[in-house]
Amino acid sequence: MTRDTDLDAFVLFSSAAGTVGNAGQGSYAAANAVLDGLAWRRRAEGLVATSVAWGAWADSGMGAGHARAMAPRLALAALQRALDDDETALMIADIDWEHFGSRFTAVRPSPLLSELLPRFSAPMEPVEALATRLRGMSRIERDRAVLELVRAQVAAVLGLAKPASVDPSRTFQEVGFDSLTAVELRNRLATATGVPFPGSVIFDYPTPAALADHVRARFVPDKDDDEDEGGAASVLDELTRLEAVLSDLSPSDVAGAEVAAKIKSLLSHWGAATNSDIDMDSATDEEMFDLLGKEFGIS
Repeated sequence: MTRDTDLDAFVLFSSAAGTVGNAGQGSYAAANAVLDGLAWRRRAEGLVATSVAWGAWADSGMGAGHARAMAPRLALAALQRALDDDETALMIADIDWEHFGSRFTAVRPSPLLSELLPRFSAPMEPVEALATRLRGMSRIERDRAVLELVRAQVAAVLGLAKPASVDPSRTFQEVGFDSLTAVELRNRLATATGVPFPGSVIFDYPTPAALADHVRARFVPDKDDDEDEGGAASVLDELTRLEAVLSDLSPSDVAGAEVAAKIKSLLSHWGAATNSDIDMDSATDEEMFDLLGKEFGIS
């Protein structure tokens, strides 16, 4: 209808979905890409054309209320500039590149944005630096630090304002994760820690707590934790085995009397007498067994 008309401008309102794609909007993206294609075709025929792939607009329309919606005044100013510069096809949008980049590359790298996204990537802590920092903590501090790291990444993927909103015990599927957001979380963890994780990591470790334990083990294996605790874990294991044996033994048995004597010596070594009302020298075997239970949690 306008082929033979001498137009000053031929403007098409396209969508950013046609430029970068958008999950669940395949048909919509294709339809808008057709508008961009029409602009290029007109230019090839010597006709004016400008196709603008818009991001969300504020105030009204389907993008109203969007966190990154553009003020109409700024959007119209950008449109005027595009016409003044005689652009053929361009995208105008207000984008949070750090978060957009992680979502857009969740499934595969983006040749389109490969040179742009790294400029907005948060600096990554070197693997050895993170490992050294974690090894300098106690086991409790280490577990807390890694759990907070995982909760922060989960909150970012879910769009939550605070990591504290993430319940460590709820499964990822319960809080709405799917295959796409699973890969996004994987990518964010890889960026935050500097080590790779499989896309199935949240299915292998289905809660933030389980995932945090796995992440921590990548830097400080369980055996190192045992060494950090000075062998305390192995001592507790031995006491657990002792509890199982003592549960089948009576203080009135001959063997029980011998065990009671050894217990008396052990408790004296640990200073248990100073923390109880029992006279260690005159205590009966039954009293010694009872004291052992109180001191070491063995009943």
